[in-house]
Amino acid sequence: MKKLAVVVSALVLVLCMSILLGCNFADAHGSTDEAPVEHRYYKSIEIQSGDTLWGIAEEYMNEKDGSIIEYIDEVKEINGLKSDDIQDSQYLTIAYYDTAFR
Repeated sequence: MKKLAVVVSALVLVLCMSILLGCNFADAHGSTDEAPVEHRYYKSIEIQSGDTLWGIAEEYMNEKDGSIIEYIDEVKEINGLKSDDIQDSQYLTIAYYDTAFR
């Protein structure tokens, strides 16, 4: 009888500790307060009349890209551009961020 009481007490203690400590573990799916994860993608855009690299940078860049100048330099490098000149109907590959996983 004494052994049974000790075993039951031990089980109750283990159960209580599991409940108390389990409340402190992080949720495996993350908190809803966290910012969504942004993924970097590349796409081709067609240059329209009046488009500039500066305007494209303002439209597509993200704070993760650094400055507008850095983003423009990257676009030029990706597309093999030697100058800031772009032409109507020209296609450029640009980088952008999105929270949707594709």
